[in-house]
Amino acid sequence: MKDGDQMLWGSATAAYQCEGAWQEDGKGPSIWDDFVHSDKNTKGITADTACDFYHHFEEDIRMLAEGGQNTFRFSISWSRIFPRDDGVVNQAGVDFYQHVLDICEKYQVVPNVTLLHYDLPSYIGAEGWEKRETMAKFAAYCKRCFEIFGDRIPYYATINEPNHNSYCSYLVGNYPPNHVGDVQNLVKVCYHNMVANAMAVREFRKLNLNAKIGIVNSGASRADILKDTPEYREAKRYANMLFHGWLIGAAVLGKFPEGLGETLHKLGVDLSFVRQEDLDLIKEYTVDWIGDNIYARKLVKPYEFGETQMVVNNDPRQSQALEGVTVKGLFQPDIDPTTRKNPWGREIYPKCGYDALIRLRDEYNNVPVFVTENGHGMFEERSESGEINDSERIAFLEEYLDYFAKAKEDGCNLQGYYVWSTMDLYSWINGYEKRYGLVHVDYANHCQRIPKKSYYWYRDYIAFQKKK
Repeated sequence: MKDGDQMLWGSATAAYQCEGAWQEDGKGPSIWDDFVHSDKNTKGITADTACDFYHHFEEDIRMLAEGGQNTFRFSISWSRIFPRDDGVVNQAGVDFYQHVLDICEKYQVVPNVTLLHYDLPSYIGAEGWEKRETMAKFAAYCKRCFEIFGDRIPYYATINEPNHNSYCSYLVGNYPPNHVGDVQNLVKVCYHNMVANAMAVREFRKLNLNAKIGIVNSGASRADILKDTPEYREAKRYANMLFHGWLIGAAVLGKFPEGLGETLHKLGVDLSFVRQEDLDLIKEYTVDWIGDNIYARKLVKPYEFGETQMVVNNDPRQSQALEGVTVKGLFQPDIDPTTRKNPWGREIYPKCGYDALIRLRDEYNNVPVFVTENGHGMFEERSESGEINDSERIAFLEEYLDYFAKAKEDGCNLQGYYVWSTMDLYSWINGYEKRYGLVHVDYANHCQRIPKKSYYWYRDYIAFQKKK
């Protein structure tokens, strides 16, 4: 990739996964705090400390900058800004993020900040995004963030992965509020997320900031099939509509995909919660950019059997589960026996990155796009000399980056790229064994930071791209 058009090169984190300090300086609890401290958390692992970014942020941003990165993606904890449901801002929480922005400025690192990355405040309640009131509360929280931080943040994202988070929370039940197979509420939650996004964008537009606002999509933006038959193509059409089309269509084009309502009626979903005023809002308030978290393709085939469900493998030492979504009557996951898989059964298919970006180019008006996450989870151990040789991660990143470069050369409006993740962190219910970081965190030794081989490789890769 060429850097002549100000390509941003960075890495990414999320508040709950890295900050720790879960009860410090007036922070209120989030639904994840509630979940990990409950008997629903069968692994007993929490993010109370995580990698302690709250106390290491200057070190982390300095290391990021020394690694050649010129941008940092992180998220704000809603319950650190508004710890209670009374609209009163926690100044200590604001001060923390202002300090993070100060350090970004010190090291000339561009902040890309997500306002909600899974961690709803506890006071929103177990119903979460099922309630219309949550949309207004979210918009009010965003409004205060826009007012407080203004143009100090040049790139805002409203919500991270409404699609993946909603599926995990309302279909699998492995994320709070842990609802299993609740298709009716799953659809309502997805819809409320997109209305809330439009409401937040409306608040953003009122301030006439020089910043840009976007939303982050989960995963490759495009379903794929192994056979070119009418049945497989129909399965692909449904999968694209239900995986990503509703999110990107609403956020970028201001409308849901054609045929979505008919498809949902076919699935028995009652759409009486849809309001014309919401659709008008979505039509008027679209985003400036889209983020795509690209890891693997969504491989599907025509429906054969089973109930509507999403399967994830959070414990590869005990499960060989085939990850993917089944929608009864429409499609189900497929598997390509010829491709590599990571230890969690996730396919390693770098071309999906090219396909995702080209789809955004062709079907969504070549909207400006950031690859907001791309990375490789591994079990890792330090050598006797203390080094972490993650050559497998380097190979993964290099292959994907080649396809992202090709998409940019072929006209995709790619603005930036972020490795997931800046350092090792809490990987949701995968805990701490599943490591993604460019920097190793020694959790048993005061969260000591140790750059991995991939950290130095990425530094050299960025330097090479800038010389082109």
